[in-house]
Amino acid sequence: MKNLVLPLLLVFSIATKAQETTPKMVIDKYLESIGGKAAIDGIKDFSMDLTADVQGQAMSMVVRKKMPNKFLTIVKIDGMGEVNNTVFDGTKGKMTQMGQDQMIEGEAAKGLEAQSNIIGEVVYLTDLGKLTYMGKETLDGVECHKLKVLNAAGEAEEFYEVISGLKKRQINEVESPMGKMKITIDYADYKQVGSVKFPHSLKQDMGMMAFELKATEIKVNSGLEDTLFEVK
Repeated sequence: MKNLVLPLLLVFSIATKAQETTPKMVIDKYLESIGGKAAIDGIKDFSMDLTADVQGQAMSMVVRKKMPNKFLTIVKIDGMGEVNNTVFDGTKGKMTQMGQDQMIEGEAAKGLEAQSNIIGEVVYLTDLGKLTYMGKETLDGVECHKLKVLNAAGEAEEFYEVISGLKKRQINEVESPMGKMKITIDYADYKQVGSVKFPHSLKQDMGMMAFELKATEIKVNSGLEDTLFEVK
């Protein structure tokens, strides 16, 4: 009987290891749940219009992205007009806030380049060393896989539903004039656009302020021109 103990322990160890969840498994399931790698690779440009109520003021946001790395966002608030315009041409960027321009180049531009990814999780698979599986947590009654992700903006925690595979929450720690702060984004209301599902509800909680961004329109492969992303 003793001679059977070590082989049985070895079999149990191998079986347990085979069942262990890895970051790659979580990301692969997420990409499959929203449409699959082939469908995602078929997206060449992305347009999203969103609205929100921020402390009683109506806000609108325009997001435009074009592969491989072009990006534009415009934020307007009723009564204030355009409060932010950020554009990235694939190499350098410019941020305009309240009429003040700031050029973004070199290392600082890497954060904008990361935002230019239409489905950012695809890039995760190119450097799995930046992902750590942290176990499972339950959010709003839904069991989720938790990942720690190192990205251009710093460190983030991401949560993916165990059953559906969909991304449910992301928590980013960022620098602000008041020091480090956490921004929580909850993703919901996934709907099919073309061959890929996108969340149409993004609830953001920045501690002192929380609001929900709702997508009024999402389009893919509409033929966005490169001139839209020129940095002047």
